[in-house]
Amino acid sequence: MVFVVAGFGPAGKAEPADPPGCRHLVARVALRNDAGFINAPVSLNGHAARMIVDTGSEGSLVSPEAMALFDMKPDPERRTVVQGTGGEGRLVPNAIIHSLRLGAVEFGPVSVPVEALPAIPALVPAIEGLVGADLLSRYDVEFSVAEGWMAFWSPATAACSGPVGWRYLYRAVPLDMTARKRLMASVELDGHTLHALLDSGARSTIVSSEAARRAGVAAGALAGDPGGVAAGLDGHGQVYHWHRFETLRVGQEEERTPVLTVSPVHDTADMLLGADWFMNHRIWLSYATRSLYLMPAHKRTQP
Repeated sequence: MVFVVAGFGPAGKAEPADPPGCRHLVARVALRNDAGFINAPVSLNGHAARMIVDTGSEGSLVSPEAMALFDMKPDPERRTVVQGTGGEGRLVPNAIIHSLRLGAVEFGPVSVPVEALPAIPALVPAIEGLVGADLLSRYDVEFSVAEGWMAFWSPATAACSGPVGWRYLYRAVPLDMTARKRLMASVELDGHTLHALLDSGARSTIVSSEAARRAGVAAGALAGDPGGVAAGLDGHGQVYHWHRFETLRVGQEEERTPVLTVSPVHDTADMLLGADWFMNHRIWLSYATRSLYLMPAHKRTQP
């Protein structure tokens, strides 16, 4: 691992340090990875709960149980189409959360759709929904899942950009951002350029069946790989296989012989960079400047 004093921008030149006081830490929040569900403690109208942190979801969501238990009222003005991995959407009601807090960050009042989450682990307090790009995009968000935390930073500007306090070699990876704040990066899989959604809500890194074919994976080889069937938010099952590729490159980070999930992806993206990828990297997402910074994860020190 290379230690340097400054980072490097897209052109490979050292980035100047931000002026003193240019960026400030808004909040640092505990983070867990439970069976591929990256989640954080929250307060919903003053009640303790947990929510999945999902950069790949356009919007946030709350469970029917939370709506009933935590003093939420129906929003008569709004309903939302919720679409799962099966590609089919359905119209669901919205609830108004007067206070939705992650640490010191207050996101409420906010109107969010009400829908159950499939196959979530039993935790105390329980997972009662997810926080999506509609809320996360208000800040620069730093993830250190392996160390058990995430941080919200004041949004970047042209004069104040890039990670605060990083002392490793890093480069800015330019991102495309959809109209609803989902972030996508160009990556290379076995030498083929793919469009990848940064999706902390996906339990694993997923390559679409079509993108795997374009990357040279024959149907017969894929059929011989281990796999199974997974259920999405809409309840539809998706057949998946685990396939060993040669290389996955995101920016300057290259992973050799990664085993990735291959499955149909009903999205504009060719692949999803999921919870396992977030676990293996320290990640800084700047929605304002549409930039990704990443480096290998710092592993949590064992007692």
